[in-house]
Amino acid sequence: MQPIALHKGPAAALAPAGQQAARQAAPKGRAAAPTAASRPASRGAGQRHTGRSPRLVVANTASIETQAQQAPPGPPPPETKYAATVEVAAVEKGVDVVRVACAERLPEVEFNLRRGTTTNSYLLKGAGSGYEALIDVPSLVFNVDFAGQLQSMGAVKTLRYILITRLTPERLPVLASVLRACQQQGLQLWLTNPALQLLNDRAAADENLANALKAVQVEVVSRGSELRLPGKRTLRFIPIPTPRWPDLVSIYSEEDKLLFSSNFFSAHAAPPSLAAGARNGPRSDWGWSEYGADWQYYFDCMLAPAARQAATALERLNINASLSGGKGGGLGAVLSRLADLVTELTMGADDGVAEPLAVSAIAPMHGPVVRQSLTELVRRYGEWTKQQLEAAATASVAVLYASAYGNTASLAQAISHGVTKAGVGVETLNLESAGLDELERLLDRCSGFVLGSPTLGGHMPTQVQTALGTIIRNSNAKQVTCSVFGSFGWSGEAVDMMEKRLKDAGFRFAFDPVRCKFKPTSQTLQLCEESGLDLAQEVKRAQKRKERLAAAKLSVAETASGKALALGRVLGSLCVLTAKDGDAQGAMLASWVSQASFDPPGITVAVKRDRAVESMLPVGAGFVLNVLAEGKDRPVMKRLLKPFKPAEDRFGGMEVLRSEATGAVILPEAASYLECTVSQRMEAGDHYLVYATVDSGKVLQDNAQSVVHYRKIGTSY
Repeated sequence: MQPIALHKGPAAALAPAGQQAARQAAPKGRAAAPTAASRPASRGAGQRHTGRSPRLVVANTASIETQAQQAPPGPPPPETKYAATVEVAAVEKGVDVVRVACAERLPEVEFNLRRGTTTNSYLLKGAGSGYEALIDVPSLVFNVDFAGQLQSMGAVKTLRYILITRLTPERLPVLASVLRACQQQGLQLWLTNPALQLLNDRAAADENLANALKAVQVEVVSRGSELRLPGKRTLRFIPIPTPRWPDLVSIYSEEDKLLFSSNFFSAHAAPPSLAAGARNGPRSDWGWSEYGADWQYYFDCMLAPAARQAATALERLNINASLSGGKGGGLGAVLSRLADLVTELTMGADDGVAEPLAVSAIAPMHGPVVRQSLTELVRRYGEWTKQQLEAAATASVAVLYASAYGNTASLAQAISHGVTKAGVGVETLNLESAGLDELERLLDRCSGFVLGSPTLGGHMPTQVQTALGTIIRNSNAKQVTCSVFGSFGWSGEAVDMMEKRLKDAGFRFAFDPVRCKFKPTSQTLQLCEESGLDLAQEVKRAQKRKERLAAAKLSVAETASGKALALGRVLGSLCVLTAKDGDAQGAMLASWVSQASFDPPGITVAVKRDRAVESMLPVGAGFVLNVLAEGKDRPVMKRLLKPFKPAEDRFGGMEVLRSEATGAVILPEAASYLECTVSQRMEAGDHYLVYATVDSGKVLQDNAQSVVHYRKIGTSY
C-alpha cells in the first residue's frame, strides 16, 4: 500500500471574505479533483504495506478552522473536562467495547434528557489473542487516560489498524496519544477524506499531532472500501455523511454480523455500570422500554434535520433485520416505502442497490449496543425518517451555515430542533462542503431559511458570502421568512453584515438575529430553539392563511363535529406551569391538568410538542404548577397570552417568588402551587403526557376558587 499524503482539497476551503482577492473560490457545483493522495482504499488493501511514512502536504488554501485560528483574538478557551469512567465488555467473540461513561449532563441540546452519555470505542482481535484493530477514540472533554487504558490491556503492543468513523477536533489529541503509544511498525490509520482534511489542518498547526503521524500510513476510505484483517474478518466501509458530520462512515463485519454504526442508532445515556451485575450478568444491552425515548430524542436532535441524508444512509445500509432474532413488525414494508420516497425526492441521486447487511447487533458510538431492540429501532428509524421527509415535502426550513469550532453548528442544531418540534421539515446545508447548485435547489423549494456564520478576522468566510449573494438573487428566497445567526470570539461582525445585506434587499425576518460569544449556554440554546419554533410557526401560518380565512366565515357549529363539540365540555383548572434549566426558564398556560395518583401524590399535564417549555421537562426535571385563582387570573393570562420574543422573560416586571427546590417561578396571586418532579412521559398524539410526583405544595389564597377553563370546541384550547 502506498502511503497517503495528508492534504487539503480546494472544495472545502473557507477563508475570510476580506481575503478573497488572494484566493479563488471553487467553481459552482464542482467538487475537488481526485488526486493520488485521496484515492479510495481498494479491496484487500489492508494486506499491502510499504513501510514508508506519509508526507504532510499543506495546501495554500486554508479551512475555516485554520483561518479561525489565524484570526484575532485566537481560539476559544479550552473545553470543560467531565469526570468519566472506563469499562470494557465483550460484544461478540473477538470484539470488545471500551466504554467511556459520563453521568454528568453536557450542555449541548442533544444531552437535554440529562442521562449522561457513553462514548464507545471497539477493539477487534485477530487470529491470535491480541487486538489488531481499534475503531474510534473518545473526545478530550472526558477526563480519562484512554491511551493508558489501551496500554493496560496490552493493546498498544499489537494494534496495527486504527479506524475512524467520525473525527472531531476534540478527538485529535486523544488520537495523537494513541498513535504515540502504539508500538507496531507500519501502523495504519483509516478514515474518510473529510476527516483527512481536518487531520491535515490540525497537523499543520500542531507539532505534537504532526510528530505522532510521522510513522503512520494513512488510508482514505470511500464507498466499497474493504479491509481484510489477518484471520477471517473482513471490514466493509459504508459512508453515511450528513451536513453536520460530512466524514461519517459505518463499518460492517460480515463474519460477526456486526454493524459499527458511528452516530447512527446512538443515544446519549449513561446506563448502570457494566459490572453492576444484573440478574443475568453484566448488562451492555437494554431494551426499548429502557432506551426508546433516548434513541428517539437523539434522532430528533441530530438526524431529523438531515432526513434526506438519513434516508440515503438507511438505504445504503439496507439492514436485513430478519436475521436479528426479533419480530419483523413491518420493517421491510417501512424501509421499502422509505426507499421509494427518497428515490422520488432525490431523483435517484444515490445510484446502485446496496447489498443487504445481515446484522445481529449494532455497535454505535454513543449508548448501548443494540441487540434485543435491533428490529424495533431500525423500523422506528425508517418511520421517523419518512415522517420528516413527508413534512419537508409539505413545508421545509433551510438551515444554512458554516462553523469554525462547532459553535455555529450547535446553534444551527438548536434552531433545527425547534423547527422540527413544530412539525415543519428541516433541510440543513453545510456551506463548507456544499456546491452552489445544491444551495440553489434548496432555496428554490424552501418555505423559510436561516443563515449562520462565524466571524473570522472581522469578516464572513468566503463561502458564506458567496452563499449570501446566491440567496439575494434567488426569487423564491425573497418571498419567504428568514433570519441569521452566528458565533464569534470577539466582535461578531459577520452577523451584522448578513442582517444588513438581507434587510437592505427587502427580506422579512421571523426573529431577531442570534449572536453567541464562544460556546453557547443553556439560555442561548433556548433562544435558538424558540427562534426555530417562531420561524416554523410563521411558515405554518403562511401556509394556512387562506384556509383560516375561509373557515372564519363559518360558525363553530358548522365546522365542528359532534365529537369535537362534546369534547369541549371536558373542563380543567387553568394553571401556569413554570420551569428553569440552568440560566434558561420557561412558562406556559395549562388547563389539561389532572390528579393521577394518591400514593405517591401525582398529577398529569398535557404539553403540546411545540411548546418551548417542553424541552425543560425530561424525566427527573422539576417544575412548579401554579393553580390560578378566580378573579385574579386576568393579569397573568393577559401577560402569558401576548407574543414573546425567543427566550424573553415571561414574567419581566412582575413580582414573583422562586422555588428553592427548582428555581422556577411561583405566582404569589395563585390559589395554590405544587412543586413537582417529572416521573414519566408518554407520547399522546400532538402532545406529551407528563406524569409528575408532587414533592410539596401550598395554598396561597384560602378562600379562592380555582379558575375553570371552558371551551366551545375540543379541537383547540
